[in-house]
Amino acid sequence: MKAETINTHRGGMWSWLFQRITAVLLIVCLAIHLILTHIANIGQIDMENIGARLANHGLTAVDIILLAAGLYHALNGLRMVLMDYWFSTRSRALALTAGLWVVGLVFLGYGIWALWPWIG
Repeated sequence: MKAETINTHRGGMWSWLFQRITAVLLIVCLAIHLILTHIANIGQIDMENIGARLANHGLTAVDIILLAAGLYHALNGLRMVLMDYWFSTRSRALALTAGLWVVGLVFLGYGIWALWPWIG
């Protein structure tokens, strides 16, 4: 029974653990983001204000961590739901996992590209 619960094609222990870790990262980074955006930085939300905030590399790092954790958390949750209903065989589960990793990396790359003017 125990080996059945940690099989990779049925979910896996690591995906379960990283789901919990990204949940904590999402809560912490989202709290930092919201506090610094809406409480500490009261004012107009315009390009100059956002540019000034993103000039701080710490806040840009928080935004990138928030993006990466949100993508992993969402796509891993989608993976688990799809594996429960349609992707029950090992080969289908591996194909689904690989496809979701590609989608996640593409969106992560796009998000980092959007923040690139403030990173360098």
